[in-house]
Amino acid sequence: MMEDYITKETSKTRAAIEAILKRLSQLSGKATSGEIHDYVKTEMIGRLALDVDDILQKDAFINTLVTGYGFDNDDLNKFAEVIYTMLKADDGKDEAHNSYATAIVKINSWLQEKGVAFSMTRNYVLEEMSRYF
Repeated sequence: MMEDYITKETSKTRAAIEAILKRLSQLSGKATSGEIHDYVKTEMIGRLALDVDDILQKDAFINTLVTGYGFDNDDLNKFAEVIYTMLKADDGKDEAHNSYATAIVKINSWLQEKGVAFSMTRNYVLEEMSRYF
């Protein structure tokens, strides 16, 4: 019974993140940073009851995503891609921009420490993010 619930939640999480990534790729180059941020925020709240801005403010946000929202390593990697898309669209160097960069580094470092095989973009992202820190 509990395994069915966990499987259902994991499937829901994966489907939501994949749908958001798909739409972000369609919006790439066409939408403003505000539109991308609003889209991601609205979709995450609507699909997963997850406020991106709020979750990234927590020190242990990765543990919250894993235990509270059923994220697995794949989901974390895709979530980092979502945040990276938001970061790329953001022109400024404001607090939100820095929180996105910090979150990307934390997620990718966490996955690396867990021994998760590199994604196609992780090495590039970690190198690029090192410019911020």
